[in-house]
Amino acid sequence: MTRRGMTLVEMLVALTASLVMMAAIAQVFSALGSAISTSRSVLDTDAQMRSVAWRLRSDLAGATARMLPPLSPEGGEGYFEVIEGPARDADAADGTAVGPADHDDVLLFTTRSMDTPFVGQSPSGVFESTVAEVAWFARPTPGTANPQTYTLYRRQLLVMGYVGVAPFASSGTAGFSSWSAYFNQPCDISARREGSVLYPNTLSDLTRRESRFLHNPNGTTTVAGFPFAFLNHQTASTSGTTETLPASVNGLIFDSTSQRFGEDVVLTNVIAFDVRVFDPAAPVDVTTDGTPLVPGDPGFTNAPVAAGAYVDLGNGVTSNALLAGLTISPHFGGYGQSLSQLAGSATTRRTYDTWSTHYEANGRDENTDGTPDTGTNGRDDNSDGQIDEPPYDSNGDGIYDAVGELETSPPYPYPLRGIEVRIRCYEPSSRQVRQVTVRQTFVPQ
Repeated sequence: MTRRGMTLVEMLVALTASLVMMAAIAQVFSALGSAISTSRSVLDTDAQMRSVAWRLRSDLAGATARMLPPLSPEGGEGYFEVIEGPARDADAADGTAVGPADHDDVLLFTTRSMDTPFVGQSPSGVFESTVAEVAWFARPTPGTANPQTYTLYRRQLLVMGYVGVAPFASSGTAGFSSWSAYFNQPCDISARREGSVLYPNTLSDLTRRESRFLHNPNGTTTVAGFPFAFLNHQTASTSGTTETLPASVNGLIFDSTSQRFGEDVVLTNVIAFDVRVFDPAAPVDVTTDGTPLVPGDPGFTNAPVAAGAYVDLGNGVTSNALLAGLTISPHFGGYGQSLSQLAGSATTRRTYDTWSTHYEANGRDENTDGTPDTGTNGRDDNSDGQIDEPPYDSNGDGIYDAVGELETSPPYPYPLRGIEVRIRCYEPSSRQVRQVTVRQTFVPQ
């Protein structure tokens, strides 16, 4: 007898086998799709980081200031400032979490574009300038945890000096009468506050700390404000000239009601923004597997085999046994010069600044010794037998005798040969950490 079809049992077995095969194929396609999606996310993250690295390299390549502090405002060179926050990579070395790593450094400087001009807004329209004041910094991203991630910002302010249109032309060259009006309107012009009025900056103005972005919100011109520290948050106040930044601004971030909300964001999912300076005498360790370690790295033991590395400011390592016989020590291992006005916590002094010579001839008593401008008044205030009219090199050693009488000093009075910025991002879909490193030398080629 000829069979004309399948039995019910055979049909059920065949259907089950087909379903199993389809499930397996679906799983394969799902895994392949997830892999493609993850790879695309990683590639997108890498592309974004490369774009940010290019922007940062361009900014650093155009830095206008010589890294030879202090600078004279008359030179019109602008400034360069590195602020080392309290966080460090060594804090994340226990392996229990991806972070926190060194995420709280701040990089501020003036830069010149050799290509297309910088573009910025103002209430009177769009402006262009070949010179800008830029600030790079990271701030916590709300609602993120394990790991806590940060948002990287780049604030760009055009250096114009003279604008010629309202509101900066409403009263001479004056502009806004309050920081809140300035920050909550689309205004990308570098400005300083004098009393209760904001004026556009030149490079000469920006050589002075009190003229820079978020260094002098009260517009004070008295010794009480010196050394005009960078401010990352101010409370709300609207009482005349004592007005500080509104709380909604939160120092550097514009809230959702601002017309500029989100315009300064350059990268998200950041877990580290680590700015390091080159120290020619910094000790370098080497692990058993040949990995070099420098001050600030997890596992560093200060058993040097070499000298010269990019390190955090104030990393605490102030000696290098390899150079002991040469009486050379690391420039940036300490916390910086401890003037009475620059004292306070170690973290507040870990700042590299090209500084300004005008503090020695501005008629103010910055070191509160009762006599203003002791380093340039032509008198022998410290009784060393020499008048202090710089430059004055009595013994030909290349050192001014007037140094001992100067009222102020750069926190680190050393040349800066180079800088390194490490940016690390966490890619959520793949759970990978990606890093890009930007280096810029300031040694003439």
